[in-house]
Amino acid sequence: MRYLTTVLSCLLSLFGCQDKVTSTSITRISEQGIDQLFSRTSVHAESASFECVRSASGRCYYQVFKETCDGQHHCERGLLQAFDIRAGHTQKRAGLPTGFKTCVSNSTTAPCQ
Repeated sequence: MRYLTTVLSCLLSLFGCQDKVTSTSITRISEQGIDQLFSRTSVHAESASFECVRSASGRCYYQVFKETCDGQHHCERGLLQAFDIRAGHTQKRAGLPTGFKTCVSNSTTAPCQ
């Protein structure tokens, strides 16, 4: 009986539902061993969670964008959202389009990573 229950459980799990994939990216910039920027971004379907772990400026500056590319490797970046988060805080954003991308920097003038 125990064997039958195990086999049935395995078979039923094959037809079960799975959550959509979540990908997490970590951006960390250090100078002489000191963190200038440490950020964690988790993307799940059409939403994302942005965590500003540490920043030399006290804030992380995020951009959410969508890239459109022609067949010749020329891409244009369309900015969807730009916002900042205080170090040590997390912010969630929903309703983002499929295929969006993100980048982060520790100031409004620094290039986005």
